[in-house]
Amino acid sequence: MTDEAPDPPADMPSRPETPPGRDAQDRLRPRQARFVAEYLLDLNATQAAVRAGYGARNAKSQGSRLLKRDDVRAAVDAAIAARARRIEVSQDRVLLEYARLAFSDMRRFMDWGPRGVVLKDGGALDADETACVAEVSESKTAAGGTVRLKLHDKRGALDSLARHLGMSREAGPAGEAARGPVLRNRIDLTGGTDDAGN
Repeated sequence: MTDEAPDPPADMPSRPETPPGRDAQDRLRPRQARFVAEYLLDLNATQAAVRAGYGARNAKSQGSRLLKRDDVRAAVDAAIAARARRIEVSQDRVLLEYARLAFSDMRRFMDWGPRGVVLKDGGALDADETACVAEVSESKTAAGGTVRLKLHDKRGALDSLARHLGMSREAGPAGEAARGPVLRNRIDLTGGTDDAGN
């Protein structure tokens, strides 16, 4: 007799592998584990609490309480980290994409002057440039036509970068320490005063 378990019958489905980060979730009670799974869908604690079976009337406070629990937070963090590894997303990669959008320049996509507007050949654009393009469209009529080139939201990307790097007033407590040197550098460059008049 061998120690190996026999293979399951061909018509019996095999048990799926435990996804990475699942160990932390296994230590939770079933409804807490359901909350973690639901929270990962949209990162909305209130809606996750409702979908996990907690009462709608107290869902906001319950979702907040659950996220403050060390075991639930660990399960959420482990699941988010596992997802990032699976899809190969890192903070650096996200910041790089924001930077592509934030520092895009229309001159890389078209030329314009007295003779009109001419789009550059799409095949000549590199990966950084094509990542910036949100829409290209052309309409033709008997009287002529129009070509439209729309880039992704440059200001939104700049705002997101600034928040992440602590350069924005909305950066919150995590950005407070980083904002001081940025503000001092800005003052040094302009020879002026800070926002408080110092």
